[in-house]
Amino acid sequence: GSPLKQIQVEIETGSLNVNVRDRGGLLLTHLSAAYDRVDLLAWLVEVKGMNINAKDCQDRTVLDVANASKATSTTHWILEWEARRTIAAFVQKNYRRLIVVRKQKRLTKAALSIQTQCRGYSARKLHRGVLLCRIEESQHFSAVWGHLIGSTTSCGNIKHSSWSAIREKTSDMKNTEFSYDEHYFADTDEQLSRALVEALEIEDNDAENKIITDEVAPSDTEDEQSYDVIDDVTRNTSWLNFQMTSHVVKFLKQGDPKYKAFFVRRMQQLASGERSRILQKRLKGSKSTIYETYLEQKSGFRILWIEEGDDIVIWFVAKHKEVSRLMTLIDDSQSRTARQQVPESVIDQLQNHNLVTQEKPRRVLLDVFGNTPMKLYDIKLHSIDDIEKDRWVPSLHLTDEEREIVESEGTTLVLGRSGTGKTICIANRMEFDRQRYGRDPTFSQLFVARSKRLCRYVSETVGIDTKSTFQTYEELVQDLSATLPSVEGKEEKHFYPSRRINFQRFKRDFCSSDTSPKVKEVSPLIIWTVIRTFIKGSIEAFQSPNGILPRDSFLTVETLGKNRCRIPVELRGNIYDEFEKYERARIKLGLWDDSDRMRTLLTRIEEAKAADPEAFDQITKSRLYVDEIQDYTQIECLLFFYLGGPGGLFLAGDSAQSVVEGTEFRFEEIRSVGYFIAGSSTNSRSLVPQKPKTVNVNFRSHAGILNTAAAILDLMFTYFPSSAKQLQSDHGLFQGSRPGVLHKISTQQLATLLSVKLKGAVLLVHDESAYYWRKILDYKLVYGIRESKGLEFKSVILLNFFQELPSSLQKPWRNLLLNRESRSDFEVKYPLVGTQLKLIYTGITRSIERLFFVETSGSIAGDTAVRWLTTSSLRGNQSEATKHPRQQALATRNDISDIETMAMTADEFLVEGFNNAEMAESGELDLVQAQTALERAIWCFEQANDVELATKGRAHRLGLQYRLDLDIYTSERGENDAALVVAKGAQVIEVLAKEGLLMEVMNVYNSINTLLGEYAKEELERQFISRVRNAISSCDV
Repeated sequence: GSPLKQIQVEIETGSLNVNVRDRGGLLLTHLSAAYDRVDLLAWLVEVKGMNINAKDCQDRTVLDVANASKATSTTHWILEWEARRTIAAFVQKNYRRLIVVRKQKRLTKAALSIQTQCRGYSARKLHRGVLLCRIEESQHFSAVWGHLIGSTTSCGNIKHSSWSAIREKTSDMKNTEFSYDEHYFADTDEQLSRALVEALEIEDNDAENKIITDEVAPSDTEDEQSYDVIDDVTRNTSWLNFQMTSHVVKFLKQGDPKYKAFFVRRMQQLASGERSRILQKRLKGSKSTIYETYLEQKSGFRILWIEEGDDIVIWFVAKHKEVSRLMTLIDDSQSRTARQQVPESVIDQLQNHNLVTQEKPRRVLLDVFGNTPMKLYDIKLHSIDDIEKDRWVPSLHLTDEEREIVESEGTTLVLGRSGTGKTICIANRMEFDRQRYGRDPTFSQLFVARSKRLCRYVSETVGIDTKSTFQTYEELVQDLSATLPSVEGKEEKHFYPSRRINFQRFKRDFCSSDTSPKVKEVSPLIIWTVIRTFIKGSIEAFQSPNGILPRDSFLTVETLGKNRCRIPVELRGNIYDEFEKYERARIKLGLWDDSDRMRTLLTRIEEAKAADPEAFDQITKSRLYVDEIQDYTQIECLLFFYLGGPGGLFLAGDSAQSVVEGTEFRFEEIRSVGYFIAGSSTNSRSLVPQKPKTVNVNFRSHAGILNTAAAILDLMFTYFPSSAKQLQSDHGLFQGSRPGVLHKISTQQLATLLSVKLKGAVLLVHDESAYYWRKILDYKLVYGIRESKGLEFKSVILLNFFQELPSSLQKPWRNLLLNRESRSDFEVKYPLVGTQLKLIYTGITRSIERLFFVETSGSIAGDTAVRWLTTSSLRGNQSEATKHPRQQALATRNDISDIETMAMTADEFLVEGFNNAEMAESGELDLVQAQTALERAIWCFEQANDVELATKGRAHRLGLQYRLDLDIYTSERGENDAALVVAKGAQVIEVLAKEGLLMEVMNVYNSINTLLGEYAKEELERQFISRVRNAISSCDV
């Protein structure tokens, strides 16, 4: 029990030995534990270093003694001390290990650093040139492209990428289609929802009374002076049938079910004979009788309709603020439709003069945006509730004639002259097929035309659908070439555009000067037509070895038929010699023509059908529709038969407009292709087209113009009976003035006329003269006749058509017009005249309202043509239909001072500007032709005083000019020259991107792609081009 300090003193002085045991064998540590002296035990262990695990004579440790003595404090201390020792030992052990690991890491890091530096030094030494080059490329890229990338970060915000999209976004276009989008419905949706609830809670009669009461006190926003109330609101006229336009169908399909419910209710009320101020109110200020019906009082929507015979026609469902503008459009359409209603006395006089048919013309409602038939849908009262169903599909309204064409079975041919609505027939057939087969998941449609503009028109008319595709012929061929597998065992052929041979290249590079005297008299166009249409482009050629018609077969008249190939037998051998020279030169130079590419493509399709049916199924379509079929050779038509399947073709065209260089077309050749496909199998007879169905009502031109066109056709059928299929004469929906003739006026007088009275009129000339007249007259709206094919213009001037005919054909033309030539051999002696007749017919039928024939100087053919047009007494001036001289001249001779002013409006200039800008962008023209079209577009935008569009046009022109100059830049360029070209390209792309012309951005980029280094390509793709592609895709959507 001694105090700790006393014990410590004794131990320190040696009086007490810490290692001595007592008689029981206990050490001081054991005794401390036994007496529960924690302080002494702690000092002995921690200071004096005694072993706490030492054992006494009974083999007990200090802890055992503490436990036996029930020394709680000592026991607790011993346990804590041992725990601390254990933890300390563990930490110390792992700390040492951690120190070793850290040291090892430091050593490894140091070694890696040394190795990295060594490798870096070695790599820099080895690749120093490459690294410096990449640094230089990066710096050069930043200098050339940095500003472009920095200034075009907002490509994704661009709302249009092409001229077609810009046209659609231009809100002030007079003929912009009235559209319904989500925003259109948003601001009235809540009001209409509340109104629907109210309407459902009360009885119909009470609801009607409530709404009428509201109507008595009109809202402040409504202009009451715009309306007249019908005189007799109690009359009980009822209808069983309704007709609605495509605009109304679009409204109902896109609208919320509540709109459909109100619409159906209003139609049921009108059909039952109910009338009130909100059900039938006549619009005040309209020239025709137009009514409006409130869709619902509070929503602000109006239903605009007219009475048409025993039915009503619903034109629009629109907001109140749109009513005035739409009323004007309906009035304009009704006015144009009413022009068909000619007084009986005038009709009798015109019929006596054989200027109109003896049949009573039918009334056809015209679309509000052009002289095309209004697309109408039939709605029966007993099925009107179907409108509220999600899968509602209205029935397209068709006349008996239209129904016969649209509902015809099997492969169908439609033949009609220019402006007779062939394209409308295709659009109606596409919609009819959608309604008939649209629920079949395998159903698909493809529309094909040469013109991008025509594809766009049909897609807008029919409407975009996931099962429908609209492609130009060139796009179709390129897609097939990219999709089809290559022919096994054969080297894949590449058809680069720069190596294509067209007629201009053939005439320039392949018409040899050492030809025989006989062949020298034959036009290069005739030789090219023989090669393209018969020797390489006919079905007989496709079945021959190497896809070329053998000489013996070509020399034998029976092979192709005398009416099909009208080349005299004595010239055929010499022409075949010219073909063989051409073919040898073509192969030697590595060039290709359209027949070569098509033959390769057809072979790949046949291989795919036999070896890879899955790939073949991917390219076939349930239904295929082709417009302007007369522009294709037989093997090009064969492609459509391969893709369209049995009875799946709908083809429309006009052999009288077969003016594509190198194509000689007759509808009989289409049927020949069908027989080739069908073979001897009776099950395949559906592939053989029926005899052509005809359309004769002209929706474009009035009778004054059509009479002249018919006279040209009379000459064609008289002297070239096998060149085109003869039809009944077209009759127009409208009467109009005869064409005018201006003879021997000076160029200066013509320029003055175009700048004052006929500003905006289009000049049509021979294609090879178009550039000359654009420069001489300083007038942009000059088209070649072939170039204008498929277009239409308000006013047309046919300039120097007769004066610029070849001198060798001046007298034949005079004799043709005066009926002095023998009909039996004229076609053989002068085959080129047949092509020229088709040209002038095409030129005449481009006109909608006014047509002028202008000859600036006298010529044998021109002087005769003026007499032929302006008098009725010439021997040759008689109708083949009646065999009697015409009682009235086809045209009137004019003096410049007598011509009325017919300048185009700003909206018409905008339309023409967009037409030309889209042509320039379409890819259908070469760069020179595209630049010419763009010059016209800029001029039209300037005439319309639209600075923004003119600026965009100039930016596009800059891109075209750059691409034109690129051939010169790259012909003999050095490294520095290439750098300058690329730098200029970057500036051009920046201008184009700023104006939102992303399609031309891609054209320019693709043109300089070969001049760019790999680094520049990668960085441009990552930082700029990918954004452009995304912007184009989003704009397309």
